Amino acid sequence: MKKLFVFILSLSFVNVVFSIDINESNFLEFLSSKEFISAKFIQTTNNNYQERKIKGELKANRKGMFKVVYGEPLNEIISSNGHQLFRLDKEIEQLDISSIDSTVSESPIGIFSSNPKELENIFLVTECSSEGNLLQCLLEPKLANSFLKFLSIELINDELNSLTYIDTFDQTVSLYFLNLSWKTILDEEFLLDIPEGIDVINH
Repeated sequence: MKKLFVFILSLSFVNVVFSIDINESNFLEFLSSKEFISAKFIQTTNNNYQERKIKGELKANRKGMFKVVYGEPLNEIISSNGHQLFRLDKEIEQLDISSIDSTVSESPIGIFSSNPKELENIFLVTECSSEGNLLQCLLEPKLANSFLKFLSIELINDELNSLTYIDTFDQTVSLYFLNLSWKTILDEEFLLDIPEGIDVINH
């Protein structure tokens, strides 16, 4: 019993040290170690002093597969099988299919769907600061023509809390995550269920 207590205490100590040790040099490594993510989110967009909020859900894995489901008023689903990008707009009953390009990897969803090497090639962690159990890291795109100016990720107790970015149009977009899980997601869960009567456009 004494040995078990010492073992549990040791694990607790390791977790505390790991939290303290997350910094600019290993933050991308910490993120890329998370092979799967599923979460609900509240997205807030601020542009020209106007604010818009929308709820949604996302799933992603490090094989480039993801699915983002937006609720009202967008009613849009964006997904990828790792090779193609699918954008289903239920309002206009249209599905656009295109090849995956670099803009997806450079977007916030690329944080969760890019492999470790891609993450290092695309983003640079410029700063990490912590206060209590809160850690905030700033990332900048390495490519000069990226549509992102910078991106900020906030962790609380090593768990993803929020992601905020500013794009080249000076829009500020913040995502606050709920019911987050790093558990395994089957590939079938990324498949898109296409309703009957939808117009399909291939680009």
